[in-house]
Amino acid sequence: MKFGVFIGPIFPGAMSGPDTFDLAVRLARTAQQSGFDGVFAAHHYVLGPSHQMLHPLLLLARLSAEVPGAYLGTSVYLLPFTHPVEAAESAALLDVMTGGRLILGVGKGYRAAEFESFGIPRAERGRRLAEAVHAVRALWEGEPARFTGDYYTFRDVTIRPKPVQVPGPPIWVGSDTVDGVAGVPDYGDAWIASGRHTRTFIRAALPGYRARLEELGRPYGGVPMFREMHVAADARRAEEGMRSALEALYQSYARWGQPGERYDQDFAELKRERILVGSPEQVAEGVAAYRDEFAVPFMWFRLYFPGMDPELALDTIRLFGAEVIPRLRG
Repeated sequence: MKFGVFIGPIFPGAMSGPDTFDLAVRLARTAQQSGFDGVFAAHHYVLGPSHQMLHPLLLLARLSAEVPGAYLGTSVYLLPFTHPVEAAESAALLDVMTGGRLILGVGKGYRAAEFESFGIPRAERGRRLAEAVHAVRALWEGEPARFTGDYYTFRDVTIRPKPVQVPGPPIWVGSDTVDGVAGVPDYGDAWIASGRHTRTFIRAALPGYRARLEELGRPYGGVPMFREMHVAADARRAEEGMRSALEALYQSYARWGQPGERYDQDFAELKRERILVGSPEQVAEGVAAYRDEFAVPFMWFRLYFPGMDPELALDTIRLFGAEVIPRLRG
């Protein structure tokens, strides 16, 4: 099982650009020094004025120099807002920069402000995502590439450089509904379970997902996932370190119209099925439970929340590396 750190991904809107970038680099460096296997970045546009997010492909390109030998992943890149030619070439170069360790996580987006700003009907988002994934794969593999779809068409084109991974980096797909998860195998290599998803939701979504994999003759490779996490010397300090910042972020999700489950819940409700929080021993037990039930191949953690003291996030990375990873790998 591999472990990663989410770089942010959401930062306070009032934080200056240089300070935000500096924190992102510090999170990545600390993860590398603490024995994590990779770093992940997320994607949203027009989050201001209350929040901000760093463009994942640009951020990961810079961070690749800070974390040599590590996996770099997007979780998730909002592919419907980018033409497949641009996405395929950018991802191919990132795969080259990482020596073949890019994981391209993609999603369809949900925020009305993004679709309105790009002039894309929100109702098309699922179809655009699936078509774009097929188009990106065609560009990675084609010599030359040809593709005709409802939204994207190209003929006899070739991209360079090609990805190091053949036929291309794995494409993992985020989805927040049971029906959406069941459709992921039609175009994606794996479903990403979000930190927002409860265990109950993951259990409900897996039968349809596994059934579709079986229909396609593909093996079930477990569920890569990210979790909300905070570890401290004891449970009380761990909960105090993240409670108010996490509750505020989930209230923002509720306002933004995040689909799927409820987000307007207090910390006690969120803790039951979504959060890993406590002492190193408690967090290790929680991670092991996910690993054993869902065959998790890669788990990465959001451990910084807007409004939190950044030093607490850095301390969590160090403590997880020093006392949780050895428990899980020993």
